[in-house]
Amino acid sequence: MIKGVIFDVDGTLYDYAANDKIAMKKLCEYVEKNLHVEEEEFRKYYTEARRIVKTRLTDGGALHSRMLFMQTVLELLGKNPFCYVLDMYDIYWNNFLIGMQPFEGVTEFIRKLKDTGKKISICTDMTAQIQYRKIEKLGLKNLIDFMVTSEETGMEKPAPIMFELSLKKLNFPAHEVAYFGDTLERDILGAANVGIKPFWYIRDRIVEDTTINCVKIRSYNEVINSKDFFDN
Repeated sequence: MIKGVIFDVDGTLYDYAANDKIAMKKLCEYVEKNLHVEEEEFRKYYTEARRIVKTRLTDGGALHSRMLFMQTVLELLGKNPFCYVLDMYDIYWNNFLIGMQPFEGVTEFIRKLKDTGKKISICTDMTAQIQYRKIEKLGLKNLIDFMVTSEETGMEKPAPIMFELSLKKLNFPAHEVAYFGDTLERDILGAANVGIKPFWYIRDRIVEDTTINCVKIRSYNEVINSKDFFDN
């Protein structure tokens, strides 16, 4: 019987791509109005700014820092970051968070895990502050026990330390823990490599075959009464 469950966040608990699309559109509107830079041009520079940050940094949560992305894109545009960077950061994340909703069955599944005495952790490649905000917006903050971020470990999934620290916080051996994630290489392979049973949340995607021993699910309703987690 599984005693602890670890969840990825982005793309696993909610639709990251949909919220990023909304946030980027609002950011582009701000830039057009205040920096007088057209959306197409800004997006080109923003892509380059992301590339620069990710090239300069080798690992860890700062790879995903929107503050660094905003700072770098403003530098590329020849704009003073001190005049705009905080507003741009807030516009992106505030609009990102507004429409966030958990995937169908997520809340019910996690609540049932909690009610039946399971310990629950988050394991995510991101900076901690925004991930705490996301968990709160999703209405899950009272259901989650621990979180591990790549900011905390200094390394990204599938680095073993991400999963091993999650196990340490849960205080269970790997064979008593399950992991839910949406990416094959980072989540599923990373969990499997340390002996955690992986559940691959594929939603409506067509995914490649894999030799990794995992359970593919398209909805959390598929596991809400699973014998892997609950006595039936």
